[in-house]
Amino acid sequence: MAATFSRRSLLFGAGGLAVGTVAGGVAGAALAADGADPTTSTQGAAEPFFGAHQAGIATPVQSAAELVALDLASGTSVGTLRTVLQAWTAAAAAMTSGQGEPDDASRDILRSGPARLTVTVGFGPDLFPKLGLDAQLPPGLAPVPAFRHDALEPRFVGGDVLVQVASDDALVASHTARRLVTLAGSALTTRWWQHGFSRTPSSTTDSTTPRNLMGQVDGSANPTPGTDLFDQTVWAGSTAPEWLRGGSFVVVRRIRMFLDTWEQLNREQQERVIGRTKDTGAPLTGGAEKDQPDFAAQNPDGSLVIPATAHLRLSHPTSTRGARIFRRGFSYDDGALDDGSRDAGLLFLAWQADPRKGFLPIQSRIDMGDRLNMFTRAVGSAIFACPPGVTEGSYLGASLLEA
Repeated sequence: MAATFSRRSLLFGAGGLAVGTVAGGVAGAALAADGADPTTSTQGAAEPFFGAHQAGIATPVQSAAELVALDLASGTSVGTLRTVLQAWTAAAAAMTSGQGEPDDASRDILRSGPARLTVTVGFGPDLFPKLGLDAQLPPGLAPVPAFRHDALEPRFVGGDVLVQVASDDALVASHTARRLVTLAGSALTTRWWQHGFSRTPSSTTDSTTPRNLMGQVDGSANPTPGTDLFDQTVWAGSTAPEWLRGGSFVVVRRIRMFLDTWEQLNREQQERVIGRTKDTGAPLTGGAEKDQPDFAAQNPDGSLVIPATAHLRLSHPTSTRGARIFRRGFSYDDGALDDGSRDAGLLFLAWQADPRKGFLPIQSRIDMGDRLNMFTRAVGSAIFACPPGVTEGSYLGASLLEA
């Protein structure tokens, strides 16, 4: 049973920081931006923090994300990590509701509202032996192997704890991530920190799938949240350890795109690499974005309409023995590398109930012959098990630490 804690006085000794009462509670309405038009702005909108599942998984993609991986510092115990997670819970509950913490000198950043702010936490495979929790290590939570086309850089690999912060306001997302890292004090050290973005809700009324930097819609094959297929794909069930049930696994991949090379292709060539049209995202065999592709369809010359090397074909469940994931990606653009090329691409997040039946078979298949490999390279990779949601009076990760 999860332990309770006082939200009035959470003292984190290692960093010498205290988390005070969440003023006014967290269930009230978020502060709205002065003069904001609710039809074009989500600034005043709040996503529920408490619930059966952590927010930030099934949540519609926000326009800004901060992904932070941290490692346990030497000597950090279960009790110390518990205190950190309790502090994070109180802070996240306050900030996602649009109310800053009393002890946060920069809480006015949230004055106009949280803009659908979410905070999601997960645990990496190395955390369990460090804390003597080997018996709770979920099957399938193991470092992602390097694939043939990977060029992994150690600075973007691994991590003991993941914090995913997302909001439709980049300033809110940045502040929230910094606040959580500050509250961890000396118990956790930052391993990597990555910034991502997607389209701004107020910039379009178009409800189609967001696009990546290649100009393609990204996530067309996703199961729809709230459906049985989504639940089966994403939420860990009875085969997972009890503490993880209702949670999910996430694989985080930093995928650099060779945009200069990609943009040398014409539109038709790009579409044949992906297997979808660029305007609507529909399969090259016709229909709408969500329609099933006809992989047997041929051109008059006998060639396949959707090429044998197309990303759509090789990542489709018919090519991966039914494997599925829920992808929730963000673009990134970090300027120029030392050689003058662009460090830009996709922060790819693959959510699933079991990576052995989701990401791993899919990635193994596309690693073999996907033509998209000519224009992308994974330079970062990590995996985390994200516990279920939190109820008031408990804290993030209590299902694991109180097991």
